[in-house]
Amino acid sequence: MAISGATAMNFSFYRSLGVEDPVWNHGSLDMQIQWFEELIPSICGSETKQSNCKEFLAKTLFQFGGFGGKDYNIQLLELGWTPEQTMKNTPIIINATVNGIGRLIALGPVHIVVPGILPTGFLPLFLTFFAGSFSETDFDQYGRLKSYNRLTQCHSSMLRKQVQILQGKYRSTRIMYADYYSQVYQMVQHPHKFVGFSNPFETCCGAGGGKYNFDGTARCGMPGATTACRDPSARVSWDGIHPTEAANKMIADAWLNGPLLHPAYFELKQIIRYRSKEHGDQMQK
Repeated sequence: MAISGATAMNFSFYRSLGVEDPVWNHGSLDMQIQWFEELIPSICGSETKQSNCKEFLAKTLFQFGGFGGKDYNIQLLELGWTPEQTMKNTPIIINATVNGIGRLIALGPVHIVVPGILPTGFLPLFLTFFAGSFSETDFDQYGRLKSYNRLTQCHSSMLRKQVQILQGKYRSTRIMYADYYSQVYQMVQHPHKFVGFSNPFETCCGAGGGKYNFDGTARCGMPGATTACRDPSARVSWDGIHPTEAANKMIADAWLNGPLLHPAYFELKQIIRYRSKEHGDQMQK
């Protein structure tokens, strides 16, 4: 149900802030859930199958988001707010996400992955737009904007706590927090530890030029943009905003096989075994 530029908050929220038509934004979390609700009859088929729809959805893995990144983009880029100013809206962005997860669970899914957001302070988009607005002390030793990364940390920490609360509330549902931040942070901090990575801050696809190879007026796919770099697998950033396929694969591997999915995969297996045994004991009684 993904929508390009989707926000956790509805358009009415941004209109209240004075943004009439957010750039790169074509829908919200609510719209995606509405689409999914409308699609369920097609997914489950005939009326006979409709009765088993929740059972069918319970066998499916859902990735919910990540939501929040585009909400911060609007506030940082269109309103010109500082990361500290946008953090004031983090609780309501998290609350909108949590409410959305509850609506999804009510429809039947029981396996839900909830990702955080990418480290804002490393994105070539922000490094290019705001490079001239900061002094050397605003960057950490690896060249990332410290205040923008604090925004990401704040969002991720708050979201993870809320996911833990949801795990306790919905005992029959497996809700997993997926950590975007730590993996990408490590890629940028120690690119040599990841096979083939180099120039972690440089965009692969776009008009090129400048320190970060990014031009906001000629982004990847726009008129004036050059072809992609010769070896996309050597870059972390594809278009200045999104990771490359190689980076996404490493993120996915870390979620599936590493410590960046909470609860981790091996913990989930234990939960499944326990609940299966519990269910079997009840059936025997």
